[in-house]
This record gives sequence, C-alpha cells and structure tokens, in this order.
Amino acid sequence: MSASPAKPDRRSALKAALEALQRDQQKISISAVARKAGVTPALIHNTYPDVAEQIRAITGREPTAVRSKEAQTLLALQATNKRLHQENTQLNADVARLASIAQTLTDEIARLRAVAAGKVSEMVKQSPP
Repeated sequence: MSASPAKPDRRSALKAALEALQRDQQKISISAVARKAGVTPALIHNTYPDVAEQIRAITGREPTAVRSKEAQTLLALQATNKRLHQENTQLNADVARLASIAQTLTDEIARLRAVAAGKVSEMVKQSPP
C-alpha cells in the first residue's frame, strides 16, 4: 500500500480508484478499491459506507444484513402463502358444500311449486297401524 491520502482527499481518492478500476476493466471489489486508493477495506466500510454501497451496486453484491433481512422476509411470505393456501382450500370446500345445499333447496322449491300448482300430487306416507 502506498501512503494514505490526506483525510479530506480520501473520498475523492476512493472514487478515483473506483473509476480507474472500471476504466482499466479490472476486478472491482472493496478490497481492490482500497488497495488502489492506499487505504484499508475497513476504512471504506466504516468511514465511507456510501462508497462501499456504490461498489456493491456495481458488483451486484449486497451486504449480508440485507440478504439476511430479505431471507427473513421471504420466509415470512412463504409462511403467509402456506396459510392462505390452506384457507383457500377450506373456503373452496365450504363453497362446494354451500353449492350442494343451494341445489337441494332449488330442487325443493321447484317440487313445492309444482305441488302448489297442482301439476304434481304428493304421496303421503301413512304411518303403520
């Protein structure tokens, strides 16, 4: 590592190092930028998190905390999806049961209308003596 730039110039040195790596089509990482700028990777992580985020955005990497949070969100969504699927299955069974009851009642209404109109006569069951 070369001598570290003065404190106010570090951000511009980091940005220049990142641009140089991109221009030269070299591998970009926080370590590579730190090496090129003459600082430690920890300095970038701790003092210049915005620069670290810019590097991660370029490389397509996310911090572990973000991945962990996304994994937790995914697990919660999967649990919700499972619960909703079970609820949907139960509701479909309820709809089928209610459709059967509705059809039975529709048939009974048709039978009673036919009896009331005199089109059909009912046979009354007699009780055994």
